[in-house]
Amino acid sequence: MINSDTNNNSRSNNIYSSNDLMLSSNVSASEINSNNNNVQKIIDNSKVGDNSKQSSTSSPSPSPLQTTTTNTTTTTTTAATSTTPINRNNVPLSSYENSEWNKEYNLEKDKISELQEIIDHSRRPSTKIVRVSQLDSAKLDDEILDLLKSQFMKIFSFFKPHFIERFQPEINLVLKSAIFKLSIFNLGTTYGNQLQNLTYRNEAAFDPHKGSDQLTKLTMRQKWLSGIINVGGEWAWSRINKLSISQGWGERPPNDWRKRLWNILNFLESSYKVLSILNFLAFLYDGKYVTLANRVLCMRLVYAHPALSRRISFEYMNRQLVWHGFTEFVLFIMPLINIDKIKGFIYRAFITRASSNHNQIASSTPQMKQQLYTQQQQMALQKCPICVLEPINIPYSADCGHLFCYYCIKTSIMIDSSFMCPKCNSLVSNIKRFSPLDFTAESIETQ
Repeated sequence: MINSDTNNNSRSNNIYSSNDLMLSSNVSASEINSNNNNVQKIIDNSKVGDNSKQSSTSSPSPSPLQTTTTNTTTTTTTAATSTTPINRNNVPLSSYENSEWNKEYNLEKDKISELQEIIDHSRRPSTKIVRVSQLDSAKLDDEILDLLKSQFMKIFSFFKPHFIERFQPEINLVLKSAIFKLSIFNLGTTYGNQLQNLTYRNEAAFDPHKGSDQLTKLTMRQKWLSGIINVGGEWAWSRINKLSISQGWGERPPNDWRKRLWNILNFLESSYKVLSILNFLAFLYDGKYVTLANRVLCMRLVYAHPALSRRISFEYMNRQLVWHGFTEFVLFIMPLINIDKIKGFIYRAFITRASSNHNQIASSTPQMKQQLYTQQQQMALQKCPICVLEPINIPYSADCGHLFCYYCIKTSIMIDSSFMCPKCNSLVSNIKRFSPLDFTAESIETQ
């Protein structure tokens, strides 16, 4: 009896050790269940054999009804064990659900949910916009206005000067109204802001709980008020100032209503300047509103595309540097180039040179010389071939006999030693003062 129990225990240990080896390997769940059923059958058979031995020695054999009941109970237990949910390693899932790490996981999950709820109901941090981008956008808008203004003023180039001065505020009003309509009123931002990836946001309707990247568009009321203040207000102020200065409101008696209005205007101007300085200091501190009008209307500049970083384009700067360097090079090299000499060289290369009359004049008779000087005297009353002045100033005669102004012919020979007469295309080497009464005038050699 004892030996049979020992054999059964050793057999069970061997079976469990084989089962552990099977669990340690990555086998499928069906193989594990089949092995467990085989082990359970072996254990049941061993138990039945032991019970039969004990009953044969000490007690009568059980009835068939009792044996059937025992087998039914064993089968039910085995079925219940096999239907329990298990995982891959043959461990019931209920043991995982009741484990310590699962409890800690649920606890941390509850904490994360509480933190998420706190974040959803808390105030999000304000958006930080680079201040230099906002200032650069305002500078770009001013430059665009100046560029359009300079081009637009060319229309009135043939008008009287007092006309432009008289209607200068109205001209600015037309240009600013057109820019405002095409930029802020239609797009919600200016062209300078677009170049800096900025746009206006309605800060009054902004909800900080929904995130700092939320973009609320401007209302029609804000757009109209912005146009009235920035465009119409500036026009009205400049027109009132012109009227008060032209009529001398500041020199009126103290009891005059125009003097009082003058004092009120000065007070408003001083107050506006002080408030503008305070607004600029506040802008340097928090970086929200560039101008006082934007602060009053709650129009804040934010990034149009927050995902894009601030991009600095050096294309325009490089182009300006190239043209500036090229301009300086041209200004440096132009004084070293003799343009007139180059023009004379091209002129001589394409035009046939006429024969010089110098030898004919030297070998001519006195009668021919008299006739030549008579013609020159008539030519002296005509135009200079170089400067086209009438009459010729201090006439000088060239080798060919044509007359020029002294300054014109002397300068031309000094600039170009191969200067040719504009009328007969002959080379001019010597010039002399024209005097009809003196036929022996000395020839002036050119240097």
